[in-house]
Amino acid sequence: MKACILLNGKIEDLNFLKEAIGNEKYDYIICADGGANYLYKLNIVPDYILGDLDSLQLKAKDYFKEKGVNFKKFPERKNETDAQLCIHLAKSLGVSQIELLGALGGRIDHTVANINLMYYIKKLGINPVIKNDKEDLYMIESEFIDICGEKGDTLSILPVNGDALGITLEKLEYPLKDDTIKYGNPIGISNIMESKKCRITVNKGTLLIVKNKVPV
Repeated sequence: MKACILLNGKIEDLNFLKEAIGNEKYDYIICADGGANYLYKLNIVPDYILGDLDSLQLKAKDYFKEKGVNFKKFPERKNETDAQLCIHLAKSLGVSQIELLGALGGRIDHTVANINLMYYIKKLGINPVIKNDKEDLYMIESEFIDICGEKGDTLSILPVNGDALGITLEKLEYPLKDDTIKYGNPIGISNIMESKKCRITVNKGTLLIVKNKVPV
């Protein structure tokens, strides 16, 4: 099963959000507080809204209550962020993949924290993805992933949480075979897909993969 978690980040293209939710057919749509304001504008009804609800517009709150949405209110002062609360809910629902929308843009500290949440999700045994209108972000740990796109798409591979060992890149302009990328080394930036699908393997370590969906 797959869940969408909509955060209260900067979303400039509401058409992207509408298409992403419509095309993916998520089993659950979970909103972190003010993220539900975007769905209100699109007349999309989520399954859950979580948080202290300080960012949720009153008209949106009333509308979603009428629609029978499940609200879970938490105090403003708490140890977990609203995003973490949504992740814990998704795990309790038994999902195998979480896609974060509204996670990029806005404050840089929020953006970095949301990217770090991918590692947090991974450690819970769930596959994390971040999507916006310009990029798709994936994270893998001691495994392989097939990335689909278009020939010529730009794709970057960055080690996180230490060195990444045994990296093999297939169907990319700059291939690797059982190689190592040191943590902090940006050598994996701006590779190019040579077909509509490429494969990335790491035998030991964690990789953040960023696929650009617009020309760079």
